[in-house]
Amino acid sequence: QPRYQGGFIWDWADQAIVRKDRYGKRTYGYGGDFDERPHDGSFSGNGIVYADHTPSPKLQEVKFCYQNVSVSFENDGYTVTNKNLFINTDVYDTYVILLADGCEICRAKAQTDTAPLSEKTYPLPAEIRSAMDAVSKDAAKAGQNAPEFAVTVSLVLKENTIWAQAGYEIAFGQHIYKKEVLPHTCGRPFKVIRGMYDIGIQGEGFSVMFNLHNPGMSSYVYCGREMLKTNPLPNFWRAPIENDRGNLMPQRYGQWKLASMYLTEKPIDGRREENPKIEEKENSIRLTFRYIMPTLPLSQCYVSYEVFGDGTVQTTLHYDIVKELGDMPEFGMMFRLDADFNHLKWYGLGPEETYADRLKGAKLGIYENRVTDNMARYLVPQECGNHCGVRWAAVTDEKGCGLLFSGDELSFSALPWTPHEIENALHDYELPPVHYTIVRVAKQQMGVGGDDSWGARVHPEYLIDVSDDALEFTFCFKGIHMPGRLANERK
Repeated sequence: QPRYQGGFIWDWADQAIVRKDRYGKRTYGYGGDFDERPHDGSFSGNGIVYADHTPSPKLQEVKFCYQNVSVSFENDGYTVTNKNLFINTDVYDTYVILLADGCEICRAKAQTDTAPLSEKTYPLPAEIRSAMDAVSKDAAKAGQNAPEFAVTVSLVLKENTIWAQAGYEIAFGQHIYKKEVLPHTCGRPFKVIRGMYDIGIQGEGFSVMFNLHNPGMSSYVYCGREMLKTNPLPNFWRAPIENDRGNLMPQRYGQWKLASMYLTEKPIDGRREENPKIEEKENSIRLTFRYIMPTLPLSQCYVSYEVFGDGTVQTTLHYDIVKELGDMPEFGMMFRLDADFNHLKWYGLGPEETYADRLKGAKLGIYENRVTDNMARYLVPQECGNHCGVRWAAVTDEKGCGLLFSGDELSFSALPWTPHEIENALHDYELPPVHYTIVRVAKQQMGVGGDDSWGARVHPEYLIDVSDDALEFTFCFKGIHMPGRLANERK
């Protein structure tokens, strides 16, 4: 409302003191680290920049919420709402940028002239509309679906100021023309090898193995290299964030941690059925594994792997909802890869981490970084590095070899540690040496909340919906080789 104020930042920077751990490593200490009693722990480690005054991922969302100009879209135009008291938007340069499947294909300069405390609608530039039509026609001629378009309207400084340079973005809005995600199909040949305890599938350049004694996918070999360190398994847990601890999320959701760590294929519920269930189709083979979760009451989930001749594995996680258990922190799958797979490239929201209730400051695009870059430097290690709206993500080594994950607006993260390892560390130096890259592919993760940090829960609309009888999502992964920026850095 016009007369309301809010969204005040309690602390600009994390309040912490430089210290050294017992082995001489420089780190930041918070309450209790100097053996002082009493103390407030990490309570004041809630800045939007780190203690060294470098930006934290929170800053991306704060900047968007504070922008004095907003952009909304309708039909073939956009509306600029100017919330400034005195400044007309003509003091800024305005650009309209068109992406096709995450790649910029057109950029047009536009003029906006929206008076203070007013709004005005403008048509999309002719160059943008023409580019969209041309790309769509080219795709149709090639027998392909039109790409996914994203239009961004960006207002930037025209001239240098004492606080930012010309070209610095003041405000933006983005509209996505989403395309349908179709089920994977492939007619390439493959061979099935049945053993006493294993089933193998071989195709050109890849092989997959499923273990029947310890049910699950035990191997995925691409171009002669094993990609998996352990069986992929369902995951329903995240390392609690500070807000989670404040509202007793670990105590309220603790069964989902047990479900993630101790699920079993053994019929502890006394119910015996074919496990796995195997379906051979004309162009694929599908194996479905049943897992029992040690919750009260007991619950179960199913993981299906459908293997195609091009090496694609279409994976589906299905959970028969038990109403007494309520929602969970995350609904997804977890993969453990070798730490050599240390490069992440994704098409989704970015560049910073995003969550269901913290994604308005992000833009759809293609981004890349190191896996270690996704581990935010919060004073207390906690859940971080998630990316919402992910269409595809590649986790590769320095040579560009790795796995490509794809799906319909996935939640995706690649970190050096599991949620359980992160949760067990009170400081970054307590995290174990890096041996793996942990990939989590999820339908959704609950929001991060933040109305306050001592009891306020995540708003209901940002929790995982368990009102139906079942929860299910599907994604694909396959081996790839895509030399890119990091591979070229070594030359």
